[in-house]
Amino acid sequence: MMNFNKITLVCVLIGILSLVGCIGSHVPKEIHLYDSATVVRSTDYKVLGKGTGQDSAFYLLGMFPVTKAPNVELAMSQILEKYPTGKTLINIKIQVEDKAYFPLGLVTVVNVTADVVGQPEETIPTNQKENK
Repeated sequence: MMNFNKITLVCVLIGILSLVGCIGSHVPKEIHLYDSATVVRSTDYKVLGKGTGQDSAFYLLGMFPVTKAPNVELAMSQILEKYPTGKTLINIKIQVEDKAYFPLGLVTVVNVTADVVGQPEETIPTNQKENK
């Protein structure tokens, strides 16, 4: 009877320690790389800058969704909002990671980083001589 109690106690302690290690941990699940968000038919564009966007969802006890699922398109639109003259995104990196908050639940986060591109600025030649 004494051995059974010791074995049970050791198993419970190992289980608790393994769960405590999950508190606030970040577990990257997936990384996706894309060339562009839309088809870029020409090389006549200008990189306006690099941006990041993210969206997240919370799951109670890791199973029951409290908020809607993370939206990649929302994260991408956050990047484009920072550059009003931006047309599309290139060199897109999408990373999905889980953040466990034991015992409350799980937060799934979608992080998007990309380069924003737009049309190159055209210089309009000014006429020095006015036609009269």
